[in-house]
Amino acid sequence: MTDGATTGPAPLEELGRPTWAKLVRWDDIGALVRYRVMAFVVGTGLVLLVFIGMPLQFAAHQKFVVEVVGTFHGYLYLVYLVTAADLARRAHWRIGRILAVVAAGFVPFLAFVIEHRVYRQMQQEYAAALAGMDGDDDGAGDGAASGSGGAPVAGERRSD
Repeated sequence: MTDGATTGPAPLEELGRPTWAKLVRWDDIGALVRYRVMAFVVGTGLVLLVFIGMPLQFAAHQKFVVEVVGTFHGYLYLVYLVTAADLARRAHWRIGRILAVVAAGFVPFLAFVIEHRVYRQMQQEYAAALAGMDGDDDGAGDGAASGSGGAPVAGERRSD
């Protein structure tokens, strides 16, 4: 853990804060950032669709917003599911969390609530993994608590 800048785990403050550099990382932190960005985009699109597009369609007979936003939301929801599946695979999620994330894409405002909950849980699990790594001072460095790219994954303790 002497060379934490290149191979060691990132500090807890770094976890999930969106930046362009983290968006393209192929580790746990990158997966979390991609999930958070897509959750915000899909959640915003769904709110626009339900609270602006649908009333315009039924009250003013204007289908343009529903057709455009609905189509974008549908395609972006598929990308959201791929990013969520990537994060679920890397973080070893249980079925309850996976189902909540899937439902967040088609229930208005739920994407924001679930994203916040997932982010907080990932922070707690990341902190627990860091604490576990700090407590291992035998120098073996077997990397059992590390995911790809050096970011720790706390797959043992999950709270759904």
